[in-house]
Amino acid sequence: MYILLAQILTIPLPFGTGDTLSPIECESHSFETAFDTNVHVEASVSYPRVPEISLLSRYANEAIKKEAHELHDTFVQEMNTPQEELWRGDGDERTLRYDLSLVHSDPNLMSFYGSKYQYRGGIHGSVRYITKTFCQQAGTIHELSLDDLFLPGYREWLFQYCEGYFKSNRCGYYDDDDHSWIGFNPEDLDAFLLTEKGLLLFFQNYVVSGYDDSPMTLLIPYTKLSHILNPDSSFSVDHLWTTGIQKSAINDDSSQ
Repeated sequence: MYILLAQILTIPLPFGTGDTLSPIECESHSFETAFDTNVHVEASVSYPRVPEISLLSRYANEAIKKEAHELHDTFVQEMNTPQEELWRGDGDERTLRYDLSLVHSDPNLMSFYGSKYQYRGGIHGSVRYITKTFCQQAGTIHELSLDDLFLPGYREWLFQYCEGYFKSNRCGYYDDDDHSWIGFNPEDLDAFLLTEKGLLLFFQNYVVSGYDDSPMTLLIPYTKLSHILNPDSSFSVDHLWTTGIQKSAINDDSSQ
């Protein structure tokens, strides 16, 4: 399973209508650790190192490196102790695979996408999709969260928008007429990227669909988000926001 997951970033991820999320080539740093206790343990990490031509790129490099090493070291430390209970059906290995790629870069914004796969026993492992966006505004650098961009109460609006879309298009779990058992809630909106076309949301496995080798995504055009955008946010992304709205308007005019 981890071999397929390691290929996620080499295969463009489709989103929206005819768009793809593709890695930007840059230097990468990789390392791995392997040892045996009463199981075989492997931990491998791969992350980009962007050219340090600005404070933003240096900040992003340090933040990404720190997190990657912490994930690796924590997993290795936990696996150094022999597994106390091995159940029937457990594999004889424990695995961590962490892969991250640069997917957007401009003087004020850098975005990264990747995955963290772990197998700690059981029928299959678990994968979590990783998104990171670093913004530089007025000399201040910050890793963006959705809270930085939108007005209070935005999560409920985004949740209702997403759920309405999934129901209308019968996506994932919403292909069934009974939605009462689906556990999707506003707090599940935690992974995102900013594109020129809009806000790209990522949904972890088992939130709105089952286990898969790539995430379910939903692209929300900026024109639909303008009423929840926080005008007082110190970490605005006006250059993307404006470009996206302008391109949308141009495309609408040309199609008429």
